[in-house]
Amino acid sequence: MGNKNKLCQHKDIFERMNYLYQASHLMASIDKRTASYFGNNMVGCARKAVLRMEPNLKRSICKCCQTPLIPGETARVRLTSKPVKRVKWTCLTCMNIKRFPTKKGYKLWLDQPAAIIETLDYTPKPKNKNVKKSDAPEKIKEKEVNAKTLENAS
Repeated sequence: MGNKNKLCQHKDIFERMNYLYQASHLMASIDKRTASYFGNNMVGCARKAVLRMEPNLKRSICKCCQTPLIPGETARVRLTSKPVKRVKWTCLTCMNIKRFPTKKGYKLWLDQPAAIIETLDYTPKPKNKNVKKSDAPEKIKEKEVNAKTLENAS
């Protein structure tokens, strides 16, 4: 592709999903049903807009009840060594189990440099100063230099 940074499509939906994820994490220790509701809405937003959630985000949410998996509060984490070394996450709300294999040196595809095709720019563009059409670029620079010299003189 090119070196140009593109603006993100569906930015409003990503912002909504981010808000729901944060709300779900905050509510997890207070009310598990509300946390599950926010998680379910977040997954619903992603499905409706046909967007993919990041694997790190998927791994931190229960696949069954969409409750955020927080070790010690809403999830139990255990290391198992047989038959294969794994990390076992058990959701304490619905008792669903997630198992993630642990290999030495393994990285997710998204964490590898080959996975990055383009970068998206989420920052808003700065607004330009009001410029008259009759002003040439040289005159604008002269005005800025004159304004700076006046500030330094006072």
